[in-house]
Amino acid sequence: MFRRILIALNILMLVTACAIPITRNHDVVSAMERYEAAYRETVKDDPRMAENISVMADVLQTVDQRYVDDVNPEDLIDKAIEGLKSVPIEGKGETDPTTRALNMMLASMDRYTGYMAPQRFSSYRESLEGHFVGLGIHIRMIDDNLTIMNLLRGSGAEEAGLQEKDIITHVDGTPIKGLTLSQARDKLRGPEHTITTLTLQRENTPSPLQVDVVRRDVEVTAVEHHIDGNIGYIRIFSFTRKTGPGVATALKDFQYSLGSNLCGIVLDMRNNPGGLVSAAEIVADAFLDGGNIYSVSNRGQEMISREADLGDEVKGAPIVVMLNKKSASSSEIVAGALKYQARAKLFGEKSFGKGLMQSLMPLSNGGGLRLTTGRFTTGGGPTFNGVGLTPDIPYTGQEGESDDAQIALAAKSLNCSTNIKTALVTTE
Repeated sequence: MFRRILIALNILMLVTACAIPITRNHDVVSAMERYEAAYRETVKDDPRMAENISVMADVLQTVDQRYVDDVNPEDLIDKAIEGLKSVPIEGKGETDPTTRALNMMLASMDRYTGYMAPQRFSSYRESLEGHFVGLGIHIRMIDDNLTIMNLLRGSGAEEAGLQEKDIITHVDGTPIKGLTLSQARDKLRGPEHTITTLTLQRENTPSPLQVDVVRRDVEVTAVEHHIDGNIGYIRIFSFTRKTGPGVATALKDFQYSLGSNLCGIVLDMRNNPGGLVSAAEIVADAFLDGGNIYSVSNRGQEMISREADLGDEVKGAPIVVMLNKKSASSSEIVAGALKYQARAKLFGEKSFGKGLMQSLMPLSNGGGLRLTTGRFTTGGGPTFNGVGLTPDIPYTGQEGESDDAQIALAAKSLNCSTNIKTALVTTE
């Protein structure tokens, strides 16, 4: 069965990955034959066995040909079989065998590569479009506690008064303890306008809290901007399909209101975790007059190189880029391109240091593969992966210091006339 599957996959890979360096010919077929035997032994009477095994074959073939480093399919299948056989006890843990196998296999590669089951994959793709239906919270498992990392503006979570660092212990009375992050997400999801009751542990609050939260269609704010004095301020919260148009709107507003009197730009990307590389390319291109935006290498060979078009939209006006330790990925691509092309100074803290490219690939079961396929450099500079970008003007906010004060300090480096405040005026 696998030889037929893999012949078809090889033909597909020639069409979809013609620009990707092909690795040496590992024996993927042999590895998959071992996986099939383990699957039949562990799962037994599965009516969707052929489909589920085909998904693993698809993923393994893709990883073998497109992962950023050389891989050994036999070692990967060892991990997949380990995950397959880790059957949940008393209903705790992942129940789907293919998800268990893929999670274990992909987790052995790097922290950013992973599998998303169909519902999670659909929600993730919606978020890249700039909206999704949900509670409006970013969550992580910290020490086996489902912890709220931040809230989205205009969300049901914000309206209900949820806070960062709240720990969700129950959803509609069902305990979260012992669930995986994926299972916890499934508990939180539901149709638009439905209500879920969360039980929370909150710092300095001795008794648990119960809060009703409405699921709604949340528009993810990508960009805010305003003008103060002769400075244009742009805050980029994330890189979605709305980010490029949002920055374009800001620059048109600056041109209309200030024209040649525009003295400089504050580009604020603090706490921006990244997103679409294509959106980062659009933003960097707006401020560059040619030159490298980023390059990507795979297995030691340059795979992609993106150059800016001629024509800096702010005609050389000075730029200061605000970063902190949570500025990552696409934020670092923009900041690095502007820094190494001598278009901007970086203000604040050293950035996170995520210089790995992930490619999003749909699978036949409706799920998706998020695969690390390259290493970035930006602006012709050195790699920032694992080390971050070092600010030209180091600054760590003081305890109790207002956001306005930090922005004003960054703006001061432009030597312009300003009484700058946080962006509150225009939202994309």
